[in-house]
Amino acid sequence: MIATAQRSFIPPQALIWGLLLANGFLIALMLALAKAATSQGMPAVTYAFWQTLIAGAVLLLCSHKRRSLLERRLTRYFLISGLTGIAIPNVIGFYLVTKLGAGFTGIMYALPPIFTFLLATSIGLEKRSWIKLTGLSIAVVACAWIVLQRHSEISSPNIVWFAMGLIIPAMLSIGNVYRSVAWPDDVKPMVLASGTLLASAFTLALVAGLTDTPIFPEGTGSYLIGIVVLQGLLTALTYLCAFELQRRSNPVFYSQLGAVAAVFGLLIGVFWFEEHYSVTIWLGAFLVILGLRISNRKKAQTNVAQAEPVR
Repeated sequence: MIATAQRSFIPPQALIWGLLLANGFLIALMLALAKAATSQGMPAVTYAFWQTLIAGAVLLLCSHKRRSLLERRLTRYFLISGLTGIAIPNVIGFYLVTKLGAGFTGIMYALPPIFTFLLATSIGLEKRSWIKLTGLSIAVVACAWIVLQRHSEISSPNIVWFAMGLIIPAMLSIGNVYRSVAWPDDVKPMVLASGTLLASAFTLALVAGLTDTPIFPEGTGSYLIGIVVLQGLLTALTYLCAFELQRRSNPVFYSQLGAVAAVFGLLIGVFWFEEHYSVTIWLGAFLVILGLRISNRKKAQTNVAQAEPVR
């Protein structure tokens, strides 16, 4: 009765869009916190390790089925999901941001919608749609335009670094599709999010050991510790929303998180960091919204709503 009332009170499509917007806002907020922490000297790999470890531990403690993490059938899911969705993209991104700047790296994170759409259509998970492809292309190009306007440090990239950069959207897209196709039956999103985050933390710990990156940096004060703890809690909420969104939608719809986060990132920059943007950047934000609107026209929205099996 309660579940039925909740379903009638919040339309499925409204819930899906609400999760997308909330998730995008949380991602933008996490990036702002990461900027505040890494600017204080904390290594990015160390920050990512504690971020995912705290988040995974919090979700594990809140879960009523903790023993599910030990099931052999879920081990492969956690490892592949953690590697493709968090660990590999983050490690490559942390490396490239020192070589090519935040602009180029940001563009790589804006590409997953196109990669995911092409991958999903190639395996028959998504129907071919020129309207959807056009809308996603507009949103991705607009994101790239925003990033290029905000960061002037982009220079002609080394071809090897450029090839490495393409691994980021490729991995994120593979993760988007894999999580939908291989979603385990009768396993709650909280358990899947916890296992994925802990698997990512384990991988990042190995990377830190191989690169001699300190897990406990010297001189870390209470200010940085507070940011890391807050980031861990926000990350737990973010990935819980993300897995719930993935459960209720499809990989292509889910992959639009990067574009939504880019728009919220502009707003956070204005109100938190007191940044000022030109008219062209706000035009880019408008085009992001327009592109998402085109790619999710009524027909596409119907398909998303129908893809809401309660797994």
